[in-house]
Amino acid sequence: MDSTGTIQFFLILLTIMTVVGFAGITYYLAEISRAIKRQASPEASVTPEASPGPDIAAPVSTPPLKAIDPASTGSLEETLGAISEKYSLASLTLAAADGLLIGSTKPGSEDEAARYSHLYSEGRLHDEEGVELLGVPYRGETVVGIAHPSEHLSDEQMNALEQDIRETLQHWV
Repeated sequence: MDSTGTIQFFLILLTIMTVVGFAGITYYLAEISRAIKRQASPEASVTPEASPGPDIAAPVSTPPLKAIDPASTGSLEETLGAISEKYSLASLTLAAADGLLIGSTKPGSEDEAARYSHLYSEGRLHDEEGVELLGVPYRGETVVGIAHPSEHLSDEQMNALEQDIRETLQHWV
């Protein structure tokens, strides 16, 4: 191969590497954009000056949430997905107290299950922003629910979420 052929080979190789690099960057930018859109709430776009603020005297009531029947879903993951939609959760993971994954709405949650189960066992329920940990007693053990809500859940919603998780466990586990 002469010098012209060698130069052409390296130019083609450089072109391929550039195209692959741009494709990778585009993919990661799209993922970042999707993550931002999922975390953004409708209230986030309203400026504080334009909103009148909450009326402290008026009691806050949440609309009644529809019941979830675990028997009507095809799997544990589908039931967890329905619960996630009901409570506007980005994801929901169930783990045993020792950190083993029971089920999750997002793939690759084994590390999350182990990490947050450990935090729960140490009593650190609110160490991180955007994560709600709850313990659900089930068959003499504690199942740790790891919820990533899009907005803070009220005590009433947390109790209802715990009940839905308990019913799901009774049906699927």
